[in-house]
Order: sequence, then structure tokens, then C-alpha cells
Amino acid sequence: MSVQEELRVLAARQEQQAPWSYEHFEQRRSRATVQRRAAVWSAGLSMAVLALVSGVALLTQPDDTVYIVSAPSRAVQSDAEVEPQLPALVDMAQFDVTSTLEDHIALLDAELSAARVQQVPDAQLRPIESAREQLSASLQRVSYAHALLNL
Repeated sequence: MSVQEELRVLAARQEQQAPWSYEHFEQRRSRATVQRRAAVWSAGLSMAVLALVSGVALLTQPDDTVYIVSAPSRAVQSDAEVEPQLPALVDMAQFDVTSTLEDHIALLDAELSAARVQQVPDAQLRPIESAREQLSASLQRVSYAHALLNL
């Protein structure tokens, strides 16, 4: 096929429609504008709700809030002033006795806390409190004995 024949074939074809018309571009632009406005309003309203919730949370805080106060600066020692400690040798028998007593005391503390939350009568709390006092006294005696042994 020669160049002239190709030109005649091209001229014989009807003019093709463009894949996108002007109206189509306008529709896409208007949809994009609507989506952009919706996104801006959504973000703005989200920020407003966040500010509102934060304000309500601040205004409804109880007056008995807890404040954390740092230790005095003279009580804090720098790392250079603290001497490194050598590893300690621990007698596992002594450690086992004290840790067992501490575990029992913690268990009784948990029982006492649960009983106080449930508002159990004092008559039922007294045996638990006395057992806790006895264990605490035993722990003190054991700790004192360990201190005497280490002298």
C-alpha cells in the first residue's frame, strides 16, 4: 500500500469522537469539588468534636487530683557520686523464707481489699487482719535474724 492509498483510507473514515467530552470533564471536576468539600468539612468537624471532648474532660475532672512532685535536687545523686556495687551473694534459703512470707502477706492484702470493696462486716475481717499482722511480725523477725547472721 502506497502513501496515497493510506491517506485516502484515513480520509474516508468518519471523524471519530474524542474519548472525553467537555461535559464529562465538567462532571468529574464537580464531583472532585464535592468530595474535597466533604473531606474538609469532615476534618473540621472531627477537630471540633475532639476539642469539645477534651474541654468536657478537663471541666469534669474531680478536684482531688493527684500531683506528682519531684524529689529535691540535693537528694538526687549523680552517677559519678554513686560507687558501683559488687554483685551480692544471696542465700537462697533466706530468700525463699522471706519471699514466701511476703507472698502470703500480699495474698492477705488482696483478700482484705476485696472484702472491703464488698463491704464485708468487721467481724469477718478481723481474722484476716490478725493473720496479716502475725505474718508481718514474722517477716520482721526473720529479716532481723538474717541481718544478725550477716554481721
